[in-house]
Amino acid sequence: MDGKRMKLLKGEVVGIAFVLPALIPLLIFIIYPVLRSLVLSFFSYNMVTPMKFIGLKNYSKLFRSKEIWDTILRSIKYVAVILPVTLLGGFLLSVLLAERRKSSVFFRTLYFAPHVTSMVAMSSVWLFIFHPQYGALNMALELVGITPVRWLNQTSTAFWCICGVTIWRMLGYDTLVFIGGIQNISDEVLEAATIDGASYFQKIRHITFPLVSPTTFMLFILNTITVMKMFTVINMLTDGGPANSTQNLVIMLQDYAFNRFQIGYASAISNILFVLILVIHVFQRILEKKVQYDQ
Repeated sequence: MDGKRMKLLKGEVVGIAFVLPALIPLLIFIIYPVLRSLVLSFFSYNMVTPMKFIGLKNYSKLFRSKEIWDTILRSIKYVAVILPVTLLGGFLLSVLLAERRKSSVFFRTLYFAPHVTSMVAMSSVWLFIFHPQYGALNMALELVGITPVRWLNQTSTAFWCICGVTIWRMLGYDTLVFIGGIQNISDEVLEAATIDGASYFQKIRHITFPLVSPTTFMLFILNTITVMKMFTVINMLTDGGPANSTQNLVIMLQDYAFNRFQIGYASAISNILFVLILVIHVFQRILEKKVQYDQ
C-alpha cells in the first residue's frame, strides 16, 4: 500500500514539475497583477507617498464621473462598429479565397500581412497617410477636387479612422480562420446540395454559413476582447483625442496611471474593464447554445 502511495505521489510530483514552467509565468504576469490591481483600487497611491486606504472612494468617484460612462459607451461602440465588418468581411473574403488556387495563396498572404506587422510600424505609416498636409489620403482627395480633411484632429473623423485601421488589421486574420472552417466542411455535403439543385449562393447561405458557426463564435469572442483592449493604434494615432473622442478604457487607464500617477484610480478602471469583458463573455456563452457543431 505504501508503495502504491509513493508511486502516486511520485506521479503527482512529476506532473507538477511539467506544469510549473507554464504556471510560474502565469502566476507572476497574470494572476498576481490582477490581484494586486484589485487591492490597489482600495488605496490612494501615487508611487511616491505611502499608500493610504480609502475603501470604495475610487469607485465612488469613478461612477460619478461623466468620463467613465462616455468611455464605456465608446468602447462598446468600437465593438459594435468593428466586429460586424470584420466578421462579415472575413467570411465573404474566405468564400472567395477558400478554393486551392495559386492566386488564392497570394491574396491570403496579402490580407494576412497586416495582422503580423508591428503595430507601432503600422501606426506610423497610417500617421503619414492621415497627415493633414502631406498625407497620401489628402493628396488623393485633392486630385479629385475635395478639400483636405484633418482626419485625426477632428472629433467627427478621428473615431472612424481608428475603426478603419483596426478593421484593416483584423480582417486578414478573420479571413484566414474562416478559410480553415470552410475547408473543414465535408465535400459530400456540398456535393449532395449540388445534386439537389442548390445554387452557389444557396449553398453559401444554407450550408457554408451555418457550418462555420463555431468559427464565427470563436472569432466573435476573440475579436471582442481584442477590440476592448485596443491600445497601440489609439495611442500612436490620437492618444485618445481630440477631446477624448477616441479614448477607450485602456487609454483612460494608461492616462490616469502613468500621466497623472493616480494608481488606485487607474486600478479601479482596470477592474471595470475586467468586469465589462466578463459580462460580454457571459452573454456570449448564452449565444453559444445556437452554435452548430455538427455537420
